[in-house]
Amino acid sequence: MTLDEIDALEDATDQRYELWHGEPVAMTGGTLRHNLIALGLSRAIYPRLQPGCRVVVADVKLRLGEALDSNATYPDVMVVCDPLPGSYQTRPVLLAEVLSDSSTRRDRVDKHAAYTALESLAAYLILSQQEVLVDVYARAKGWRRVRCEGQEGEIRIAALGLSLTLREVYADVLADLGD
Repeated sequence: MTLDEIDALEDATDQRYELWHGEPVAMTGGTLRHNLIALGLSRAIYPRLQPGCRVVVADVKLRLGEALDSNATYPDVMVVCDPLPGSYQTRPVLLAEVLSDSSTRRDRVDKHAAYTALESLAAYLILSQQEVLVDVYARAKGWRRVRCEGQEGEIRIAALGLSLTLREVYADVLADLGD
């Protein structure tokens, strides 16, 4: 399939689809915890954004190439500076995925490879919904994983001037996680 065909399929079915190697991948509904973690991250980022940058959650598609059959995803959280009008973004500076049982491999392997190949990207975050834990991959660190855990853990992304505590990111689910 192509991006145009995915857009038509979404319009016809009222369902969101990612495009992965020419195949549609239906985006199923997430859990409350998944949603609260993504919203917590976006709330923590928002007041610290540089002028001209925006944080978006889940409903904005990321186009991973110029070709009509390029992969396209719906990151859980995306930060773009000088965002494009319309339904696609192409130059994110930060991407984040909250792990689900069904998405772990795609988030950790497939999306990691695709996202970190984007020239604009400064950081990719993978957030657990089973514990207060975030794996941070930053271009400045050669895409090596830095693990942040526990309420006192801190996500630092120097390229974006961001420093976020996991307590603020996970604030709405701490009781759920026994933390």
